[in-house]
Amino acid sequence: MGQLVYGTGDARVRLDDRMLAHVKTIALMKLRRNESFALTVRQDSTTEGRTTLWLHPAIALQFSFDTDEVGEMDRSLLESFMHEANTGEVVVHASSEHDSAARSE
Repeated sequence: MGQLVYGTGDARVRLDDRMLAHVKTIALMKLRRNESFALTVRQDSTTEGRTTLWLHPAIALQFSFDTDEVGEMDRSLLESFMHEANTGEVVVHASSEHDSAARSE
């Protein structure tokens, strides 16, 4: 499980490394263009709750991965995330298996 640290470090979200790599790709693309967007992370199926962050270019953002390799990027997942980022908010689950399966249906 990797970690996204936002701002001064008070906001921390744990994500599967593969999912975090996809979020990082979209975040860097959006923030490079000075575009803000909402990111909502839902907990796994055994835990209720969610965290929403407003990602803005002026606020520090750090991605920490537990592994060096996260595998290949899923193009359809990236496209789905980018569409969500452009139209409202990106919603991800703490586990990458849930997001990949849900978006492929």
